[in-house]
Amino acid sequence: MIYKCKPMDEGKVFSYIGLDYPKCLYLYLDLKKYGIESDKIEVYIQYDNLSNITSVLLVYYSCLHVYSQKECFDANELWAFFCNMKCTMLYCTLSTAEIIYNAIPKVLPKEISFTTGWVAQICSVDKKAKGMAVPAQNDDFDQIARLIYSDEDIGRSYRYEELARQIKERNREGYARNYVIKQNDIVIAHACTNAEIDNIAVVAELLVKNEYRSKGFGSEIWRDICFRLLSEKKEVYSFYYTEESRRLHKHIGFIEVCEWAKIVVGG
Repeated sequence: MIYKCKPMDEGKVFSYIGLDYPKCLYLYLDLKKYGIESDKIEVYIQYDNLSNITSVLLVYYSCLHVYSQKECFDANELWAFFCNMKCTMLYCTLSTAEIIYNAIPKVLPKEISFTTGWVAQICSVDKKAKGMAVPAQNDDFDQIARLIYSDEDIGRSYRYEELARQIKERNREGYARNYVIKQNDIVIAHACTNAEIDNIAVVAELLVKNEYRSKGFGSEIWRDICFRLLSEKKEVYSFYYTEESRRLHKHIGFIEVCEWAKIVVGG
């Protein structure tokens, strides 16, 4: 049984997550940022027949974030909920995602991708950045959105108009900060915080234009943003999905927290 949360349920959700928030960072941070009464998110609790909580769910735009403490939830019900909410992305730990994926009907009218990765935390950067990265300006955001959208892996998780709106909105609200490396007013590398509140930040969208890759710009901007956040005494986390990205993260000091997955429903 899945029920939409009321304001009185907010404490119940946080209590259920407890210290496990690194396993549901976006769910946890979006709830802390906006609150259950916000029109930007919708929060739900899934119960079993004995009224025990089996999972908590948060819908943000077209994405469903899922956290299950013991992973004893009704996967068929959860997948039906995902479809009824017209979501296109589902994020959760790998073990939770595998349970949900196995509940998906074998024949569907839309393509579904299942991507695995990791969540990692950094406590210190291997060395100081060279200072090439600067905060993004208003004129940079269209370039940033197109750089993200053109990425074969990250871009397919978004609708372009929705992506552009989210980037500007989160930066304006102070929930995210964006950094770029530019040459001749062209954004050649980008990194940002996708979620940032209290003492926790998630760094994301590390991208370098194709013709500038393998020249150190990715590690440069990543070191820069991580160092800035750590200097502010924040816990810094990142999600990544490729072995190449995994090597970069480990090289500059990230330590893995858990395995992660995303399920994306295509057109």
